[in-house]
Amino acid sequence: MALGPRSSYPDAVTTELHRLRARDRAAFTELCHAHRDRLYGIAWSVTRDRQEALDVLQDTLTSAWRNLDQLDDGAAIGAWLGSIALNHARMRLRTRRRKPAEPTEDIDALYDQGGHRIGDVARWPQADDALERARMRRRLEVLVERLPDDARELWALADVQHLSMQEISALTGLHVANVKTRLHRVRLQLREWLAADLGVPR
Repeated sequence: MALGPRSSYPDAVTTELHRLRARDRAAFTELCHAHRDRLYGIAWSVTRDRQEALDVLQDTLTSAWRNLDQLDDGAAIGAWLGSIALNHARMRLRTRRRKPAEPTEDIDALYDQGGHRIGDVARWPQADDALERARMRRRLEVLVERLPDDARELWALADVQHLSMQEISALTGLHVANVKTRLHRVRLQLREWLAADLGVPR
């Protein structure tokens, strides 16, 4: 069972933390089984590569085992593990991109101080059948690669892994309000790119 904040079920959390800090291998194995799918999803959201995501998962669990003494009685274990996975995935992405990333337009620069889009917003393309929807999904996957790393990461965590705003906030260190604002901007940008790619008028 994935454990949350201590206030939810203090006795269970305290017992689990004691077992982990004592390096109880059975407790750590239970922890790995409870969180591995989520950790893999986080890693894939950043690396967009199956093998690298698996490597990140292994690195994450190794780091967690080595640093179990960092856990305290109020630890949210899932968030702690997720942060480790996110950091390892980001490091792998930086290592893979030895050449500077291709420059992209600054998404934030397209919005005014109130968070509103400057200029017209494209209509979201509509798909009438399964074949057309599949085509749109393929095009969207290509367009996502044009996003800056932080924007692509945010989009994947929310719209591929379906993490909540609170979970993304805990992982990234951003306030929930900032997560919502940035994600909204990323989604609008993708909508505009997709509309232009498919020739949908404004």
